[in-house]
Amino acid sequence: MPSLNAKVQDVFDEPACEKNRSKDSKARKNGCSKPLIPGAAAGGCAFDGAKIVLQPVTDVAHLIHGPLGCEGNSWDNRGSASSGPTLWRTSFKVLTESGATEKKPFDEED
Repeated sequence: MPSLNAKVQDVFDEPACEKNRSKDSKARKNGCSKPLIPGAAAGGCAFDGAKIVLQPVTDVAHLIHGPLGCEGNSWDNRGSASSGPTLWRTSFKVLTESGATEKKPFDEED
């Protein structure tokens, strides 16, 4: 069974990458130090990267499952065409949407 260090080094081996092929073997093990490009899918989580796909599709309802904090940060930090002041967002509760029979903590109007 390969060691953890060997597995990590294997991740950095990108033989098809043009930048990596031009490096010597010692530099290749250090990985890529390419700076991130603003607007690229390089957010703090996979959810942020996935939201980039939905970002250009505007004036529709996107029903997604994810953390609300990431949802707010994703939309607020990226520019997107919209219908302006008539654009709004809200969150749905998983229990409400999935039709779960678990007792809700408060009486709510749906």
